[in-house]
Amino acid sequence: MDIELLSTFLEVKNTRHFGKAAENLYLTQAAVSARIKQLEKVLGTLLFIRYRNNLSLTVTGERLIPHAEAILIAWARTKQDISVGKVQKKVMTLGSTSGLSELCFNQGLSVIHQNMKELALRAEICDHTQLIKRILGRTIDLGFMYDPPKITELVSQSITVSELVLVSSQQKLTIDEAINKNYVAVDWGISYNMALANFFPDMNSPVLHTTLARTAFEFILSCGGCAYLPHQMIEEYLNDSIFLVKDAPVFQRPIYASYHMNNTHAEKITKIISLITDVISPQLASKTDEPIQI
Repeated sequence: MDIELLSTFLEVKNTRHFGKAAENLYLTQAAVSARIKQLEKVLGTLLFIRYRNNLSLTVTGERLIPHAEAILIAWARTKQDISVGKVQKKVMTLGSTSGLSELCFNQGLSVIHQNMKELALRAEICDHTQLIKRILGRTIDLGFMYDPPKITELVSQSITVSELVLVSSQQKLTIDEAINKNYVAVDWGISYNMALANFFPDMNSPVLHTTLARTAFEFILSCGGCAYLPHQMIEEYLNDSIFLVKDAPVFQRPIYASYHMNNTHAEKITKIISLITDVISPQLASKTDEPIQI
């Protein structure tokens, strides 16, 4: 089957419009419509219910989405594996949730490259559910996350701890003032969300919600506000443009590395885990006598 049929299907699924999908794919609307009809013929079922101004996925169309995504990812990886040069013998795909990508990738990728030049690296950011699916499907060799699943096929090990501290763009705020005035919520995972709700059951809605710590940091620097951020991210700015909120609870979140137990490159994965751990662990040493483990 032509791989372009699946990519066209996903683009139409995203836009819910043949014309918009055609623009994004640099095709004519007739070509997009023809590809969808061809895919439906191959599969023997309708994928979209066509309305005058909109498209809706059928039940079988919904079922096709994860399979189409997995096939396209696998195909992209296949092409990359085949095109690896003489020096680089293996493509290693690393994945991370958005909140951890900066901690694990910013310095980690360069250290891996310096010590394992035989590898061609691929780094991807996924949401938690997609990351787990792709590790299980072995289109990601090694993933970094806060909440590893209890799945028999996956090996998960804690590699270090991320310490989250409440910081503000203003000095001498009380905890209540910080948590209820221009609070920026960063999604640090289920355990963190539960712990935060337990400590602050009556907190106001955040002015911004994001999965990216750097986005939250830049926002409070430019607009003012408060957020829970990794200590190593804000350490150089402390008492200058950013300030710790006194007596606010400090949360410690274990960071896990996960991979498929049958991955044939377990030795290389173990070395990568060691290199990443060496890079991020010294930066995450505890800054408080009584951090709260979550």
